Amino acid sequence: MTRWALVVMIVTVAGCVLPTPTPSPRPSAMVLARAERLVAQGHYADALEAYEEILAKYGDTDEAGRARSSRDTLGTLLAARAQISRLTADVKAQEAQMKAQDAELARARQEIARLTAEADKLRADLENLKKIDIDLERRRK
Repeated sequence: MTRWALVVMIVTVAGCVLPTPTPSPRPSAMVLARAERLVAQGHYADALEAYEEILAKYGDTDEAGRARSSRDTLGTLLAARAQISRLTADVKAQEAQMKAQDAELARARQEIARLTAEADKLRADLENLKKIDIDLERRRK
């Protein structure tokens, strides 16, 4: 009996000491890990595809909720980046347009200054002609 008790104790202790096999990760968890790794590497389009794969193939798993949330967040991020790119291009175009308008304004100011100087010269010439005309009138009388 003591032998049996000893065998039972050895088997019991051996069962506690032996490592339990770790379950292999679920395919959905592996795809989710790949998607998160792609996001960390900046490969957003590929990550979106991986999230879509989880939702299409493993929609009833725990990972599907995280995939949906991450996909929506990443989609919003990509939309914001696209909008920033469009707005940046718009700003650059407006800056170029403003530069052209500034150049046109500078040319217009130069033309105004030239015309103002010419008008001042013509006024002075007109005043001189008036004086000459008045002097001629006085001499005739």
